Amino acid sequence: MTVAGSWFISSICFGYVNAFGVYQTYYVETLLPSYSASSIAWIGSLQTYFLFAMGLVTGPLFDHGYFWHMMIVGSVLYVGTLFAQAQVQKDSYYQVFLSQAVGQGIAMGIIFLPSMAVIGHHFQKRRALAMGLTVTGSSVGGIIFPILVNNVFNDRGYVWGVRAVGFFVLGACVLGNLLMRPRYPPRHTKPPTPSIFKLLRDPPYVVSIGGLFLTALGLFFVIFYIQLYTLTQGISENLSFYTLAILNAASVVGRTLPNILADRFGILQVMIPTVFLSGAIVFAMFGVKSVGAVVIFCIMYGFSSGAVVSLLAPLMAALSDHFWEMGMRMGFAFSLIGIAALIGTPIDGALIGNGPVFDWWKAEIFSGIVMLAGCALLVVAGYLLAKKRGLHFP
Repeated sequence: MTVAGSWFISSICFGYVNAFGVYQTYYVETLLPSYSASSIAWIGSLQTYFLFAMGLVTGPLFDHGYFWHMMIVGSVLYVGTLFAQAQVQKDSYYQVFLSQAVGQGIAMGIIFLPSMAVIGHHFQKRRALAMGLTVTGSSVGGIIFPILVNNVFNDRGYVWGVRAVGFFVLGACVLGNLLMRPRYPPRHTKPPTPSIFKLLRDPPYVVSIGGLFLTALGLFFVIFYIQLYTLTQGISENLSFYTLAILNAASVVGRTLPNILADRFGILQVMIPTVFLSGAIVFAMFGVKSVGAVVIFCIMYGFSSGAVVSLLAPLMAALSDHFWEMGMRMGFAFSLIGIAALIGTPIDGALIGNGPVFDWWKAEIFSGIVMLAGCALLVVAGYLLAKKRGLHFP
């Protein structure tokens, strides 16, 4: 039941973030035409930043038993800011920024990490698979939201498009809160308070989050810009509107199969190839000019990037020496990943320019290189972890 509840929360957190490409296109072309693609990308990147970075606060709060407090506050804030976003005025950047980037970002950040960390209370074996199944919710959300938003924007306009998202999020929050159940130890066996300084003296952990930082710096480029990219390459509007749905549909497999393998062969042993594959696929974007190439590219990147995202939480759990450290380890790592997500897509936007002719090749090279560099650091982390625990790597 807890996995099902966490699945619903994942669908409206990462699932919604994965659909920002729809807003990116709509804002550039219709709602915020006076602003550059890079300026608009800050909305999605800050939203993603808060989704991760709030973990620095919510991780320790989760470890101290404040699960329900965070879930209720975050759910109410999320729904409220969505209906506030529906009332923004044309070319009013600050209204969109405050409601979507700040309000929704903080709300998602409050509920995301607790909904993932609670899985660790229920699973010692096959934890990666359980978390992977949970994160498939983000894939389903990433399929539903682009289709929902694109179609309602076209038929009923921006206001009802955002309201439709609000009603969907409301239902998912109710179901998620009803189904999830934490399992904290008895109060008389209160675990020790984890120390961030201890974590920073753990070489495998430090090198791992360095690798994840670089990976996240390039990971969201395709997710944010694929719809706009395909439109500028002469691909039909109909197919362009479904690129994110195709990408997220493929990520369902990417968020389950690698997690099954991770439980058998090890988290880093599976994560390293998926990060490498994601970086390599970005370089293939140079040749994505036809309908067939777009579909294949979206499927491949959806699979590889979905695997990377689904293995983040299991990796932090695997690096934890004790269960009471999981919230702190996830929170600190997610906060750094959030910084990478914050600056990554605006850098991409600055590299491609303001149009109407975009320099896509600059962002493609940047994103591909930083992800491959992140992969190299994860290899180093794997050797350090094996040395620490007296194991063999790979």
